Amino acid sequence: MDVKNGTRSPEMFPRILFIGQPDMAVVCLNKLISEKLNVAAIILPDKTNLSRENLREIAKNNNIEVFEYDKTPNEAGLIEKIKAKNCDIGVICSFNHKLSKDFLSTTKDGFINCHPSILPKYRGGNPYFHIIKNGDTMSGITLHFADENFDTGRIIAQEIFPLMKKETMGMLFSRTNFMIAELLAKTLLKYQEKGEIPSVAQKEGEFEKAPNVPGEIYINWADNINIIERLIRASNPFYNALTNFRGGFIRIVSGDFKEDRHNKTPGTIVKVKKDMMQIAAGGGYYFPNVIQAGSWGIYSISEFIEKFNPNENETLK
Repeated sequence: MDVKNGTRSPEMFPRILFIGQPDMAVVCLNKLISEKLNVAAIILPDKTNLSRENLREIAKNNNIEVFEYDKTPNEAGLIEKIKAKNCDIGVICSFNHKLSKDFLSTTKDGFINCHPSILPKYRGGNPYFHIIKNGDTMSGITLHFADENFDTGRIIAQEIFPLMKKETMGMLFSRTNFMIAELLAKTLLKYQEKGEIPSVAQKEGEFEKAPNVPGEIYINWADNINIIERLIRASNPFYNALTNFRGGFIRIVSGDFKEDRHNKTPGTIVKVKKDMMQIAAGGGYYFPNVIQAGSWGIYSISEFIEKFNPNENETLK
């Protein structure tokens, strides 16, 4: 082994194969590079992915080889190319393809997958939405070895944290990305030092999945106000929590709520002031403070009221 002044030269560090897509991939890749970890190659995401060129630019600026695939990373040609890189370990930071056994055997010590929940709870592609929608008070992150199924491999490390009172999907998405980057770098630095990564099997039994989220989400004002409020936060900013206003759909982006027993018809606009609109819901009222109307019109509640002049006793459906 080459040794300079009692330490290994960078060429002797474990060679990392990196695969991922936004935004987790960009955050984690930059963190690994800043920690001087030896990222030997990057597999770019699908050609339609918006982060593709961003990742390519990071690779170019850091002299990292780039691999691409046509339809799936499981293609025999790509597998042969990355196998020839002789990487020690792979890292997966958000990816929507199920990886084959042949792909996962292209590195000496397998692949670390980064998941933004406490596995085995919320296996699947988008746990953020379900964590907030279901009213969980705690969440977390998991590093685990990838196997041929989504999010079922042996656990390497986990961290748990409390959710903030008004946490949105975007807030949870952003902070878990940075937490994962820190934990991943720490894990790989230990691997670099000790040459191994301890792990334990996931718990068996019942677990809550994170199924796909529909692009359009419709508010049922008869639901309990707590359910409605969480649904709107869980949708912000990546999904549209919609309600029908005057025959067209508007998107409720954010707002406040109040629990209160009443006999108002759900969806009724109970009160309108210059900067406040009160909507009846099951067991309380919702007070939107940001509304999107049309493709590009995003308004504060005072702007929405001035432009559209909603009337008391109108009904949202």
